[in-house]
Amino acid sequence: MNYLTSDYLTSMGNILAFNNIGFEKKIDIKRLQYYAILNVLVLGIIYGCSAAMFSKIILLKNGFDTTAYNPLKIIVAGIPVAFFMHGGAALFIWVFLKAMGGKANFLTSYFYIGMAAISLWIVAPFAAALQTGAVSPVITILTGIFSIYALAVNIKVIKAAFQLSTFKMGIATSVTLMYISCFLYLWV
Repeated sequence: MNYLTSDYLTSMGNILAFNNIGFEKKIDIKRLQYYAILNVLVLGIIYGCSAAMFSKIILLKNGFDTTAYNPLKIIVAGIPVAFFMHGGAALFIWVFLKAMGGKANFLTSYFYIGMAAISLWIVAPFAAALQTGAVSPVITILTGIFSIYALAVNIKVIKAAFQLSTFKMGIATSVTLMYISCFLYLWV
């Protein structure tokens, strides 16, 4: 168990520091699965806790009665939201990168993207704040900065998983971002 914990911390540290050490030794699929589930689960909990906190603030600020407010429901709802968003993103990314000649199958890409979800932990509170209407220049700027960092971490991990050249990864990233942006624009 201690080996698994130290290996997890080392692997996550390598991902967040943009090191390739974790990918060169090829993490086995079972360990990769645990890392992905843990990272997405924690992401959902962080998002749910943040959404619960900001929702209560918004309710109080607008004069609503908060006696029936149940933050546990919001926190628990954050977990499936994180897994659904992760699954959808993994599917979009897999399709576009497979078209560019990527070598990973869907499950491998799903787990690698889940492992990179650790970079989204810092974005989740700011995204929840923006979604609940707690908009300020500081929150917007920090959300942008942390989102760019998370995007860079994810691109590095995905590029390693799919074994794509920088050129192909750039094209695939551009197409994926355009598609997701159009999808979100139409959704809102």
